[in-house]
Amino acid sequence: MYFRKNRTGKLMGKIYLTRETQTILEKFPQDTLRIFETEEFKIAHAKEVINEAYVFEKQNKTIAIISKIFNIEAQNALLKILEEPPQGVEFLIFTINKNALLPTIRSRMQIINLLCKTPIAPLNLNLTNLTLRDIYDFLKSLDSLPRTQSKEVIQSLLKSIQESKIKLPQKELDFFNTAIQANIYYEKLHHILLPILLYLVENK
Repeated sequence: MYFRKNRTGKLMGKIYLTRETQTILEKFPQDTLRIFETEEFKIAHAKEVINEAYVFEKQNKTIAIISKIFNIEAQNALLKILEEPPQGVEFLIFTINKNALLPTIRSRMQIINLLCKTPIAPLNLNLTNLTLRDIYDFLKSLDSLPRTQSKEVIQSLLKSIQESKIKLPQKELDFFNTAIQANIYYEKLHHILLPILLYLVENK
């Protein structure tokens, strides 16, 4: 297997954007593969990963980190070891959303996007005649939505605005990137969407 190296001559880690984690991991030697899988990657997990990285192995070792949510403190704890991993250690991070990772993490690793892009569907909202009642009913319908689908809802709102030919100022357009980041870092979807929906009502 080919191992790409970074500027220090150490093994360069990879970020896999994929839903087929197991298929990829099967390609690595199983006896030297260490897997850390959790719903939310926290500082305690980062410490475990760092400790494992410094456990000496005679052969090259692969450490796989699999999670949907990556705590900022945990990511910061990994920065140094990702940039300068111990000799013979390669890091793999598996996620379906690269924005779940800090730019400083992404810059230290090779990103491999294996996700199939699917068309973004617009929301079932009449944005040109939006009312406060419409907003209430819509936000209420999101109560049972899994966090993993929140990003898709935000993107669908942008798609609906574009299809309704509603022109937004740059400030409001910048909202969408901010909204996606807020969603990643635990902000409730209702709180994220409400300001832009109210803007649409006030400026229709």
